Amino acid sequence: MPGSRAVRQQGFTLLEALVALAIVAMVVLSFLGIRTEALVDATRARNWRLAREIAEERLSELQAGAHETPPRSGDEVPLEKYDGFSYRIVIGESSVAEIESQLADAAAGEDGAAGERLEWQRDRELYRRASSQGLSYSEYQDKLLEDEQRRQLEERAPSETDFEEVAIVVYFPKLDPDYPDQKDSLLIKSRLCTLAIAGLTPEQAAAIAAAKGQAPAAGGGAPGGAAAGAAGRSGGTGAPAGGAGDGGK
Repeated sequence: MPGSRAVRQQGFTLLEALVALAIVAMVVLSFLGIRTEALVDATRARNWRLAREIAEERLSELQAGAHETPPRSGDEVPLEKYDGFSYRIVIGESSVAEIESQLADAAAGEDGAAGERLEWQRDRELYRRASSQGLSYSEYQDKLLEDEQRRQLEERAPSETDFEEVAIVVYFPKLDPDYPDQKDSLLIKSRLCTLAIAGLTPEQAAAIAAAKGQAPAAGGGAPGGAAAGAAGRSGGTGAPAGGAGDGGK
């Protein structure tokens, strides 16, 4: 009948409209999800770029001796300009090795295999350093402790020919944290002369040495280039140990 045919046509039209709305909703939700993910990725990339810039700026300041007072090794300094960002300067080979180990452990998290791999990498690096100095692994460990104790006890006057290993660690908010206030981190390191670290001129260092009754330093060696790296997001901010670490503090 003509009336029933018209009702059926109206019914099909309503069904088609509902299907079209459902398709539009799926497309919009998919677009919003992609856009949100893109924003998160852009923010994460911005944080890593900013962390590297901060670390390189602090290292450049140390290399140039552009600071009024020597930095205190291990102290964490918040950055008011960047919410949630802070940095730490670590001085001394053993202290740098310790902070690298801490960051690597944090990056590995509860992943047992990753933790064992990082431990193996750290041991391999220590063996390599020991071999380069003609020492056994245990002798090298003892030397690190002796050097640290000597550095603290002797309080030698800063010198252009004495060098220390220095690391800059920048901490910043983690976008997908496993627990509240979890941080990502980036570490770069280099060898700097103690004169630059102290922020003194050669004349000021000579006056300090004379006051302490010390002779000018006789050796030291050339500084190495800065080494940098980014460790992974709770088990994956790039390369896990050997340069930088990431994970919760």
